[in-house]
Amino acid sequence: IADKIYTHKVRAVIREIACNAHDAHIEAGNPDPFDVHLPTSLEPWFSVRDYGVGLSDDDVRFIFCNTFKSTKQDTNSQIGCLGLGSKSPFCLVDSFTVKSWYGGMERTYSCYRDEQRKPNVALLTEVASDEPNGIEVSLSIEGRVHDFENDSVKVFQYWSYTPNINNNRVVKSIDDARQRYKFKGEDFGL
Repeated sequence: IADKIYTHKVRAVIREIACNAHDAHIEAGNPDPFDVHLPTSLEPWFSVRDYGVGLSDDDVRFIFCNTFKSTKQDTNSQIGCLGLGSKSPFCLVDSFTVKSWYGGMERTYSCYRDEQRKPNVALLTEVASDEPNGIEVSLSIEGRVHDFENDSVKVFQYWSYTPNINNNRVVKSIDDARQRYKFKGEDFGL
């Protein structure tokens, strides 16, 4: 389904994974921004690392294997609720990595599509950790550096804050875009 529902696939992956990180911070009561790694020619991957509540092993398997099932259906304080966003990387790649820091453990998973193209999760590593709870979703991206840079600006220019992004030029472009779209009035505006 991820192959067919997104017109702008790179933008969709950035938006969906970032919105999940934002929601995780809301759930955890964490006001700090999450981390975004945009691909570069030397580091060709995209990742988002949040510092939210993290996910148990069962939660990772539920969230990343099931479509149209969400942990956010009973709240209005979070963005998602259809259970599709976590699978959005499948519109660009056949597999991606999820790390979860939860309950003093760090678990690394491979999320991949099987022969029928259904999502599956395989636990790769499990080690004790004193890192803060949270999730990191990462996917290898070759040759799409500019797509991720441009679409990051298109996504984050409408947010009230900017995540911690590894590319200062993109951060400046986001700030510049916000300045162009600011509305002000006597009773409204920023």
